[in-house]
Amino acid sequence: MKKKKIRKGLLFIILIILIGTFYFIFFDEDNVLTNKIGDSVDVALKNITKSTDAYKKCMKGILKEEDFSDNLKNKKNEIISLYNGVNANFMYTDLESDYSFGEGIDDELYAASVTKLPAVLYTYRLADEGNINLNKELTYLASYKTGGSGIIQNDSIGTKYKLSTILEYTIKYSDNIGYAMLLDELGGRNKVKEYWSSLGYNIKYTDNFGNLSPSLGNGYIKEVYKYYLTGKENAKKLINDMKVSDNLEYVKSGDIEVAHKYGEYVEGGGYYNDVSLNFTEHPFALSITSTLGLTDKMKNLFLETHRLSIEFNNLYYQEKENYCVEKSHVLG
Repeated sequence: MKKKKIRKGLLFIILIILIGTFYFIFFDEDNVLTNKIGDSVDVALKNITKSTDAYKKCMKGILKEEDFSDNLKNKKNEIISLYNGVNANFMYTDLESDYSFGEGIDDELYAASVTKLPAVLYTYRLADEGNINLNKELTYLASYKTGGSGIIQNDSIGTKYKLSTILEYTIKYSDNIGYAMLLDELGGRNKVKEYWSSLGYNIKYTDNFGNLSPSLGNGYIKEVYKYYLTGKENAKKLINDMKVSDNLEYVKSGDIEVAHKYGEYVEGGGYYNDVSLNFTEHPFALSITSTLGLTDKMKNLFLETHRLSIEFNNLYYQEKENYCVEKSHVLG
């Protein structure tokens, strides 16, 4: 009898220990293992939710500003405040959802060399379709001779260049002579205008450069990004040239790669513009137009706009992801 009582007593003690251990592992909020298990479950549920069609559809849409946190609203306003009392306008566009905001987004200024970008993109599209030969040689004629940006002006009249080289120079060095040769080869600027009109954009030419608004600039970048996503070799070439083009230091913030095209015409009123494709995890377009000239004020404004836009973009997607997980949760 005593042995049976001892066994029962031991079994009861073991049972109490097991219950205590079970509670400690699974219900004690301060237990590290409990927290790890809980975190693992949360991560698993979040990953399952992210695989649903509802979540993917939500992520393709726009996170409405009414759903912004105060932190995200403040970041947006911080960017906008940079333009208070400044002769400049800008527009940010998320290239995955098309969410946009800015200041003076439809106000037009002289485009300067930014307009070289739509001409080059049009030419690459023609080449992809077999309607123009990038190996064709073009001749630098005396009628093309001009100053300003570019490197062809340092060569002798009569020098020949492949069309592919002209395209490269027009983007990388913003070559004025190369651009003039390109327009002649295309049959004039109206050919470029007609192409972009077919895409839904209106280029207003006052000369070979015309006008630019931030919304039109972001339109250029949208089409460049679409082209890049095709994976075509000419698209890769265009992006690579834009990534190393002149004056990159005024728009590149940190380690984020930027493919851009600037336009400068100081003599005509201090115009300085830039349109860019920013390769964050979720790419965005940013166009800035100004009459600030190539000044420290311009450089600081452009760099600060890029820096804050990167921060906004990252925060926007963090909040969007949380919002879409909540709205698409598999268990609720």
